[in-house]
Amino acid sequence: MIQTAIRNYLSATGHTTLNIKAVMFDMDGVIFNSMPLHAKAWVKAFAECGIKFSGYQVYLNEGRTGASTIDEEFLKAFGRHSTTDEQREIYHIKSGFFRQMPAPELISNITDVVDFLTKNNISRTIVTGSGESTTLDRVEKLFNGQFRRELMVTAHDVTYGKPNPEPYLMGLRKLGVAPNEALVVENAPLGVMAGVAAGVFTVAVNTGILAKSDLTAAGANIVFDNMLQLLDALPLLTKN
Repeated sequence: MIQTAIRNYLSATGHTTLNIKAVMFDMDGVIFNSMPLHAKAWVKAFAECGIKFSGYQVYLNEGRTGASTIDEEFLKAFGRHSTTDEQREIYHIKSGFFRQMPAPELISNITDVVDFLTKNNISRTIVTGSGESTTLDRVEKLFNGQFRRELMVTAHDVTYGKPNPEPYLMGLRKLGVAPNEALVVENAPLGVMAGVAAGVFTVAVNTGILAKSDLTAAGANIVFDNMLQLLDALPLLTKN
């Protein structure tokens, strides 16, 4: 399965080799089991301005910047774009709800995945649509320097956000690697689309409530059910 996925990636991109030197992780749903909390916060925040927004929609939209998510829903609900002030206000409300919730736990086996990369001298970074500074700070602390803040790409660093390839292209530049020298680890369709559009081999780990078909339809090169499956696959994926 893994070798087939690699061959398909090479055929689609025109690269002759997959030589993994770096891995770019999404944060929510990949590093932290925070998506259930984000879902509750977004649903409550949108309800305050009269927009019905489901938890499943939160998962489907995960990876967008907050401003993009708000603007998309304003277009659907009111037939107009949201103003900058409306975006700031709603995101502030959403962030307030999120911060009232308990700190999210790490995704099972993610520390083992990161440890494998560290031991094999493979660079690591976070590429997230989130701008939650408290969560980003926790990444640095919990992983004891295995992720460096200056290499991270957040909502504050990009103009477009996922599904645009901009975040992952920026991640490649920060890490100093080519697309065929990196691996993207995602859990959401928009993030998968961004990774694929950036020309990077993109792994989806279905840690949430989405159907597997949501991730395969987005173009994931391979889909795993959990981080343990990814951990087992890493020796093959990173073999030069």
